[in-house]
Amino acid sequence: MTIRKGLLEITAALTIAGLGLWVSGQTANADPIASTTYNTGAKALLDAPQGVFLGSGTKSNYFTIDNTVSTASGSNAAKLIAAGNTGGSSNSAIQISKAGTTQSWGSIWSSDQSFDLSKKETASMWIYASAEGNASASTSAGDGMAFVLQNGGTNVYSGSGESMGVWGVPDSLFAQTNVASTAIQNSWALEFDTFPNGSIPTQPTYDDLDFFEIGPKTNPTWNFTNQQPTSFDVNGETPSGQSPIADTHIASNYPGSSDTYVETSDYAKGQKKMPMGSVQDYQGDFYYYSMRHLGYLDEGPTGTSGNLSDQRWHHITVDYTPPTTAGGKGSMTYTYNDKNPDTGMPVASSDYATVPIDLSKFNLASGQTKVRWGFTGSTGAASENNYVIFDQLPGQAQTEATAKLSYLNNNFGDYEDVNDGGSIPGNSTVKLTYNFGRTDGDEDWKSVNANLYVPKDLTITKGTIDYPDGTSGTVDTSAIGSAPGGQSQVLKVPLAGSGLTMSGTQHATITLTGTANNVATSTTGVTEAAQTSYFTGTNASSSAKLPSFKITSKVNADLLMDTFKDKGVLKVNYGGADDAHVIGTALPHDINAVKAKDIVVHPAINGVSQDAVTMESMPSSDPTLGNSPYYFDYDVPNSKLQPGNNTISFYATYGSGDTKITSTTVNATVVAGTVGFGHTSGDMTFEPTTLTGSGSVLIKRDSDWSLDVDDNQINTQKDTEDTEDTEDKGDAAPWSVTARTDGMYTTGTAVKTKLDGELIYVDAKGIRHHLDGSDNPVIASGSASKDGTELTTNIAKDWTDQSGIMLRVNSGAVQGVYSGEITWSFINSVDTGSTSTPTS
Repeated sequence: MTIRKGLLEITAALTIAGLGLWVSGQTANADPIASTTYNTGAKALLDAPQGVFLGSGTKSNYFTIDNTVSTASGSNAAKLIAAGNTGGSSNSAIQISKAGTTQSWGSIWSSDQSFDLSKKETASMWIYASAEGNASASTSAGDGMAFVLQNGGTNVYSGSGESMGVWGVPDSLFAQTNVASTAIQNSWALEFDTFPNGSIPTQPTYDDLDFFEIGPKTNPTWNFTNQQPTSFDVNGETPSGQSPIADTHIASNYPGSSDTYVETSDYAKGQKKMPMGSVQDYQGDFYYYSMRHLGYLDEGPTGTSGNLSDQRWHHITVDYTPPTTAGGKGSMTYTYNDKNPDTGMPVASSDYATVPIDLSKFNLASGQTKVRWGFTGSTGAASENNYVIFDQLPGQAQTEATAKLSYLNNNFGDYEDVNDGGSIPGNSTVKLTYNFGRTDGDEDWKSVNANLYVPKDLTITKGTIDYPDGTSGTVDTSAIGSAPGGQSQVLKVPLAGSGLTMSGTQHATITLTGTANNVATSTTGVTEAAQTSYFTGTNASSSAKLPSFKITSKVNADLLMDTFKDKGVLKVNYGGADDAHVIGTALPHDINAVKAKDIVVHPAINGVSQDAVTMESMPSSDPTLGNSPYYFDYDVPNSKLQPGNNTISFYATYGSGDTKITSTTVNATVVAGTVGFGHTSGDMTFEPTTLTGSGSVLIKRDSDWSLDVDDNQINTQKDTEDTEDTEDKGDAAPWSVTARTDGMYTTGTAVKTKLDGELIYVDAKGIRHHLDGSDNPVIASGSASKDGTELTTNIAKDWTDQSGIMLRVNSGAVQGVYSGEITWSFINSVDTGSTSTPTS
């Protein structure tokens, strides 16, 4: 929040941690995904994730690589280079800079203005931003690159080094400069900064005559001679309150806006360019500039111990949401490390931020909605390989894919889905189902073909294709072969001749059938690794993963075993008082010779063996199963469950020695439901407001804001039918969210001054609640579903311009930059906790 000369500009940056699932703000983010490292660019490209083939060299259907840039010398380093085809399709990467080449520049732009600010847009890409050599050498990486939206041509570039080709360029002699005017104009940029430029010039001292700076400044010791501006990565607005940003980071702002830069000056020695062009020693005011980082993500130190220039591929998805009202602001959410580079599959990521997008910054013409997009980057004294591989281009198609594995359970006569950690008896009939299609976007998904990776111990005998138009085709399963490394099989499936094109929300399905080989020689079975398949078109690609599973011994007719999927208690609340309850059967071929007391059941919970139990000691109490002694009930302690899906496996034995009989291994899935904070839209911004100097002003938010509560617990509250308040009791909420704050204080100053004002919460009835710790009001409450179906509640969904969290500023508010912290407390019927939220 910034107050200047009566104009109040407020941003409340919200960070959920602890109980929450969302982390952002200026704090170190989660550990990097444990993926493969590559200490050279050549190795990184050879084993690169699958993306879209964009072209080669300077030739592309999508991009323009322009050398007619007046603000840069030498050649444009950007080009399209070959990348490995992990997914079996042609692949290419954009090179912005190359390790070993210092003082270089690179830029590449969409040939057309195709990023539509009036619609939802998505850009999804892999980045590699690292130096070459060992871990020590990798710390010399620099300077980074930026994803840019801009309303201009393809020949724009600002400068190298900390400017990365998009930010403004400070004067090399520290003269006062309109830095914003030297940046790419009418733009927004998302930087991947691998070289923190956090040099803060040492504060000057004065001689005795000017100790209090009341006389002539005769002998300053602050000397700028032979220094270079390198202070963009400095926090704070005043010299006494400034501190360097030490880590690599991802952040955004408007390069051509003066609000992006902070000017700091003081009296010092140095050199100055004179009117006639000569450079001479000079004593006077010198200026350095830092940059305001919005949506800041801290990615740790430079080098392999960090999370950006760590010689790994990283995935980032950039999602744009247009304004919901005329003249309003859109938003941009960028989510980092949301896919595993070794598998290409989505993973949960807490490393993201959402920032508002002010369309007025692009200086759009009347009726114009589209802007150009691209990448810029640079090297300075340090260098690195900067590569980008797109799996989804903005302005093109948005796509998805899923994969499912199932087997024919002969005990029930139908197919049963296999989850991660599940099992399939040897000799079972298996079915692999792949569904893929277009979900949104401006263009069709063009020329799509499939590369299917199949577990190594499945024999595929038949395949079919169901096309979006209702027609079908066959898959040539004889083309399947061993994949490199021998841990899987690969089957290339050409679609519709040279490739399938899909429009609207069209989807297609590939179904493969076959048999699980009987490879197990013990009760533990043989583990089959998860396999990722790829569906690649000329403008987008998607991937889908089959689960990891075990092939167990084939069904033994002498001792059949299974678990019921529709009986028992297979869903509980994680950490709750209720245990799960699995019902199963172990049926010998000769029930006259083998009694229940002779059969021993061997359970395991998530792969951890439990004590063996005789059938006789755990008879089933389910009345629908009659009095047969060959059904059993097994209680799973809640304390042994993990959040989400849990695999409970069983096999049974009877006899001993050479006559010992062992069943196949069967599984049941128990779900332990959870509730907690989910996605948030990020920064909460308030309307710029001019203070009148009298009375207090209530300032509203200038865009929509959201914070989700994700709940897949079971509502265990019993309905009451014989009281007047039956409805209220049925709707009683097992969870609630409260908020409080200790106030807003100045930042960037030696002495922290509290804002004369406060954040308040206005409820639906118009009642105002203080967030200063005295009220601790309930902001939202909710209830889980009776069957455990996942529910997502946006706690701000019903907020209006006159309700929700607002800012009251009193007449005594003074100029400054303020920040604070909101503590969100989460209370539910199973567990309680709280989390802190920085605000600024």
